Amino acid sequence: MTEKLSINGLKLSEPLALIQVHAPHATFGLLSPFCRLLAQHQVNIAFITTAAAIDSQPVVCCIEAKDQSVVEALTEQHERLRGYVHFCGRVGVVTFYPHHANLKFMGLALQVFSRNGIKVHALASSISALSFVVDFDRLEEAGRLLVESFQLPENASPLRTDFKVRQERRPV
Repeated sequence: MTEKLSINGLKLSEPLALIQVHAPHATFGLLSPFCRLLAQHQVNIAFITTAAAIDSQPVVCCIEAKDQSVVEALTEQHERLRGYVHFCGRVGVVTFYPHHANLKFMGLALQVFSRNGIKVHALASSISALSFVVDFDRLEEAGRLLVESFQLPENASPLRTDFKVRQERRPV
């Protein structure tokens, strides 16, 4: 048996709404007006990733599920965003913290998810964390599979976020 790769911890999100913002062949960017709109209405972005393409900048992000109907209405009323913002269902984010930067962690996690039929809608990496957006009804399973595949510190278990950071309006 091979030794498991060690990770520092694992975190599971609350239910989130998956949003894709994309305007094929656009001559204007949508990321800035989209983020500005959410900030103006104090909607937190739990996850965001984007890519640069020749003629567009696709964005994938997650917001709290409870904010979806508000954001749907706001984007339908917004002249530049109307028709380019798509809501793609309830998801969750599973994040784990490798000891060091190593592509083996991402590859192993993707293999584990693929072997078990867990669709990864988006992923992001940083020097300290790897995050995967999966269907919310499979989030617990995704966390369990990672716990089985990696070595967590002794007495550690997957964490659920138990606090929320909310924006407050500043007096003008």
